[in-house]
Amino acid sequence: MNTLMPTQPGQICKIVSAIPDLEAEEVFIVTENPADFEDEDEIRVVSLTQLQRNIGNPDNAERISVAKNELVVVAENLEAYVKSWNVKE
Repeated sequence: MNTLMPTQPGQICKIVSAIPDLEAEEVFIVTENPADFEDEDEIRVVSLTQLQRNIGNPDNAERISVAKNELVVVAENLEAYVKSWNVKE
């Protein structure tokens, strides 16, 4: 069982399994409340890259559906994700 599945909107996630036409390192922002969905249900996410390309009108950024249990949280929100870039391991 994936214990790092998203639990709230706005969390930053990566997709566990490969999806054609998507970069393996692409990150996504959860746009729906994951609590409203079962683990196997698909929820909508938006890629950070798409948001950056549509900075003037974020509603134009493409949303995709991904099974909730195929997502792994990498940061609680966008601010935490950006701050993580400066953390040296």
